[in-house]
Amino acid sequence: MSADLQWAGSVFGARVCLHVIDHPPLPDKLRNPEPQLLAAPLPQELAGALEPVFLGPFERSDLLDVPSDAFAPLRAEDFPIGDEEVTPANDLVTVIRWKPEGPANAAPLVSAWLKREKDRARVYVSHLKSLLEQESRANWYGLYRLPPKHIEALRTRTVDTSLRTWLLSLPKADLHCHLGGVLDLAEQKAVGQAVWDSLIERERNQALEAVAPLLRERSWPSTWPQHLGQGRERTARAAALLVHLSLEELQHRLFDLTEPRVALRERHELGFRAYELPGELSGSALLQRESGVREYALQAYRRLRRDGLRYCELRSSPHKYLAGDAFRFSHVFENAVRQAQREDPGLELRFLVVLDRRRPLTEESIRFIVEARRSFPEFVVGVDVAGDEQDSPRFEELAARMDPVFEQCLPLTIHAGEGEPADNIWKAVYRLHAERVGHGLTLHERRDLACRLRDRGIAIELCPTSNIEVVGYYDPGCVETEDLGREYPLQSYLRDLQLDVVICTDNPGISRTNLTEEYLRAARLCGGLTLWQLLSLVRASFEHAFLPADQRAALLRECDARVVELVTRLLEEQHS
Repeated sequence: MSADLQWAGSVFGARVCLHVIDHPPLPDKLRNPEPQLLAAPLPQELAGALEPVFLGPFERSDLLDVPSDAFAPLRAEDFPIGDEEVTPANDLVTVIRWKPEGPANAAPLVSAWLKREKDRARVYVSHLKSLLEQESRANWYGLYRLPPKHIEALRTRTVDTSLRTWLLSLPKADLHCHLGGVLDLAEQKAVGQAVWDSLIERERNQALEAVAPLLRERSWPSTWPQHLGQGRERTARAAALLVHLSLEELQHRLFDLTEPRVALRERHELGFRAYELPGELSGSALLQRESGVREYALQAYRRLRRDGLRYCELRSSPHKYLAGDAFRFSHVFENAVRQAQREDPGLELRFLVVLDRRRPLTEESIRFIVEARRSFPEFVVGVDVAGDEQDSPRFEELAARMDPVFEQCLPLTIHAGEGEPADNIWKAVYRLHAERVGHGLTLHERRDLACRLRDRGIAIELCPTSNIEVVGYYDPGCVETEDLGREYPLQSYLRDLQLDVVICTDNPGISRTNLTEEYLRAARLCGGLTLWQLLSLVRASFEHAFLPADQRAALLRECDARVVELVTRLLEEQHS
């Protein structure tokens, strides 16, 4: 083939180009071949004089398809071939000549390509500008460098369960995850076993005697946590239950009382307590002894790594653990996390100190936050105001006493608008300077406030499964929600109000979920997400992490490269 044809093949993405090279001296029959000779397999003596060379495959040039303000994509129908001239050469060979339309000396396709190639930089800049103008929120930067056909595939591919394994491998960030509800039952049993192994015989016997009624009963009343007691004995008794009951027995005893777990706050006699009840063998029940703290940290780290997280902000109240020794807990827990990270690097784990609205706000609580920030600067990165809003939403009291925290320049996220009026969200933002809002489900009640949050870039932490369990929303994939008229606000937040939204888990162990499942559920709840939209949501979680700007930027760059790698592999597999 000619050099021109090879050039065309490289531009248009030919699967293979074939050159034929001769070995001099070339036989006369090949030097001036008859048509009949080339229309059939060559005799062996002639074939040996030629050497086929295969080139390719070639990748189609992106420049052909990239639209810009000055150039439209090059399409075959825009460069028609004129009338063909057919001339029979003999019985075997027909010569066909095409006459291009247009001036006799013009080569319009070649000219169009050469001009496009000359203005390559302008074409790509214009294309990128056009893409960004279509975005309400930025996506991973590397995705904008993909070929137009790949971008179009991401914009049109709907997220469904067939992508579950791929989504699990995607680097993700969870910004709203409570320490007390992070572990599933198998992981809680592992912590329970570690605690049990650390007990002396007398402690084991006392624990078994205290929980003997619970071990005998198949179904537990809602008051069963009273058998656990307080302090170190509470952890020993929780461990006794976890070690001596199977996963199936624990599942039945902990969850059956509150099934179906939909709209528990208004439908269940226990209200919000029904949501928390299955977590009573986790969190503070297991964290009153150092053996439990160390194993809990290890299990939490491993669990989040398995869920495909690259970054996570766990939140909790350290003064609830180790009999109130918040500093000792923070030290033991951080060391255990660092050890787990050395054994299996790949997850950046940070900590938010929770101020629980259900407990009195003491000077000691405020002082601990200030000193923890100084003592654990690479671990404690923010504060969360949590607890059931119906109990005691004391924003004014909090605001009056938070100056020492503000002086440390610690960012705040606040549970607000989880079924309560949007005025709580207003107070969180304007009284306590929240930089993220936990749940924020009633924000649509005040469009002016929603627009202000959008303009200030304040993110809403949505936790789909938890929100359905506590408040109750219709989920087309969950039959227990069919009688609920409430529509989940994710679609209006993303498409109408164009808010910054981050998808989180809240209490993945209690809700029996993980971040991958939350993205799949979010897609279902908002009537469908494209893969492009989902990737934008994933990036938003990294953008709103409570990290220093340089660390956040480095994490975004690293994950950007990984996302592009995974996306390219997915698209190539689909194409093949």
